[in-house]
Amino acid sequence: MTFSPPSKQRIAFLDQAAATYQNQLEGSPAAEYLKKRGLSQDSAQSFRLGYVANPLSGHERYAGLLAIPYTNRQGTVAIRYRCISDHDCKEIDKHSKYTREPGDDAKIYNILTLTLPVPRIAICEGEMDTITAWQSGIPAIGVAGAQNWKPIFNRLIRGYSEVVTLADGDDAGLKLADAIREKNEHSTTRQMPNGLDVNQYYNEHGHQALLEKAGF
Repeated sequence: MTFSPPSKQRIAFLDQAAATYQNQLEGSPAAEYLKKRGLSQDSAQSFRLGYVANPLSGHERYAGLLAIPYTNRQGTVAIRYRCISDHDCKEIDKHSKYTREPGDDAKIYNILTLTLPVPRIAICEGEMDTITAWQSGIPAIGVAGAQNWKPIFNRLIRGYSEVVTLADGDDAGLKLADAIREKNEHSTTRQMPNGLDVNQYYNEHGHQALLEKAGF
């Protein structure tokens, strides 16, 4: 499988979109949502999280969603959008919790972590868990589920003494850990208890407990 990077024009548009939606975050429903999830304003700023209040042309379908930019050294290479309404997205026909732009393929979230001089990293399922781990002092990257862990990603995590998958506390949570461990002997798994994900564990037990649970 090969991956084609976005064009310079595409990155420039996504940079503009990310900046626009970040400027619309303050005082928005998305800001309140992030607060409820225990994510700080500093984290929201660091990860350039935003809210689509007034969408750019072509982005009308994302109005009212949380904007989650994917950034590398070139700039913003993708934006994923999350529903923040207080309902079960699965119960609504043709309604997804997360939305990608057409043609966007799976990417590693917070990939700049891989440039840090650290011996160990963590891998989380989803952006919110990745931000939560980072906020707690854990160098973390994320992917949007086991089905989005691509073989090419294995090359990016070689060279670490240990790669720790912070798995959700259910059977589905172990699928990502299994996908990573299949090709990486230096991979270990720390599963959250009682059906919790990383963010829920953090909010119930605090950042120090998460550090201890994750082994960092």
